[in-house]
Amino acid sequence: MRANTTTVVARLDRAIQYPAALVIEPSRRGLLDTPLSRGMTTGVLATVIVLALALALAPAFAGTWKHEVVPNDGDVLTYSADGKTQFYLGCGRGFALHVKYPGEAKQEGEADIAISTSRGRMTFNGDFEDPSVFGSTDFRQSYLGYLHSDPRVFGRKWNAVKARLLNMLDSRGPITISAGGRSYRLPAIEAGDWHKALDSCRN
Repeated sequence: MRANTTTVVARLDRAIQYPAALVIEPSRRGLLDTPLSRGMTTGVLATVIVLALALALAPAFAGTWKHEVVPNDGDVLTYSADGKTQFYLGCGRGFALHVKYPGEAKQEGEADIAISTSRGRMTFNGDFEDPSVFGSTDFRQSYLGYLHSDPRVFGRKWNAVKARLLNMLDSRGPITISAGGRSYRLPAIEAGDWHKALDSCRN
C-alpha cells in the first residue's frame, strides 16, 4: 500500500509582510542631542562656579624654587620670594636646613619646626639664627640633628633619614612649615633634577 505524501510549497508572495516602519529602527538621540532640563542646567552652572571660586581662592605663590651648585656649599635648593630666602637645603661641604620660622622668632636658642606634605611629616630640632646672617631665614638645623663629628653622618642610617626628607619634599604638592601654632605653605618644588642631585651628594 503506497503512503500518501503531502508536499508543502512555500509561497513567497504569500509570506507575511511587515510594514517598512516596523523594520527600520529610528535613530536614537545621544546625550548631546537631548536638551538639558532646568535642573541639569543649574547643576552645571553650580559646578562651574565652584571650580572658578576654587581657582580664585587658591593660594598665590610669588616666589620661585631654584637648584644650583654653589662653590663650597655644593648642591643647594632654595625658595625665594621678594628677594628673600624662605627655604634653603644644602648638601656638599656639609648638610644644612634653613627656613623662615612661621611663628615669632627669637634671636637665639633652640627651636622646633615641622615640615609636612602629602607624603608625611617630619620634625626638626634646631636653633634660631639672626635673619640678617643667612638670607633672612631665622631657623637652622645642621646634619639632620647630628653633630658634624658624629661618625654616623653620611652613614647608612643617616642617609635613610635624608632620603625620607627628600622623598617627602618631592610630593609634587604644597609644603607646609609649622611651629608654635602657626604655619605657612610653599608651592610644589619645580627645580629640575634637584632630588637626584641632593640624593647623590656626599660629604
